[in-house]
Amino acid sequence: KKKIALARLVGLPPTDGYDVGADVPFAAAPPVPLDTALKQALDTRADLQAAQAQVRAAERAVSAAHAAHMPTASVSADVGTIGGTLPDSRATFSVAGRVHVPLWSGGREEGASQQAQAALQQRRAELIDLGGQVESDVRRAYLDVQAAASQIDVAVRNQEVAGETLTLTRQRFDAGIADSVEVVQAQEAVAGAVLDYINSVFAHNLAKVTLARSMGVSAERLAEFLRVAP
Repeated sequence: KKKIALARLVGLPPTDGYDVGADVPFAAAPPVPLDTALKQALDTRADLQAAQAQVRAAERAVSAAHAAHMPTASVSADVGTIGGTLPDSRATFSVAGRVHVPLWSGGREEGASQQAQAALQQRRAELIDLGGQVESDVRRAYLDVQAAASQIDVAVRNQEVAGETLTLTRQRFDAGIADSVEVVQAQEAVAGAVLDYINSVFAHNLAKVTLARSMGVSAERLAEFLRVAP
């Protein structure tokens, strides 16, 4: 279930038919400028493209509603034969023209036009709102990547400090000026620093995946963002 949830999070098909690696080292995020990430998100996000298609469809519906007020003309023609036998048959044809001029329809066309215009305004508002949401997603993911990278730097320094403290504590213990409780506490500090580093790497990878999803390229560029073999 967790593998299926992981696939859903990454943007892959929701299946558990893959293996999860045991070693996922730290790798810096791809050097993608924020402006480039925003542009790519606006160009590739499927939900944004669907909203744009809905706006275009609403614009065509408005044009069709306006065209219903216009006069229309049509011409029909027919060609055939008439006769009791084939040798006696004669060619026949007919041509008819029709002009339709709408004078009064009880406001039906006007109502349809207003309804189409209202739908267009709604679709445009939804597109603007979605565009703002996409930009917000990218900016927040971008900040999360930067914050997670900073947390990793802090976790690495904490590991170094905890390791040095453990070394000094053991030296003091060997010299008889420290007890075993201090050694155990220093060991716990090292273990905590290692756990903080693991959590920081996980948060960084999660932030990179979130950034890829917000850009609409998670499945295609997953290996690039995580720096792993596809």
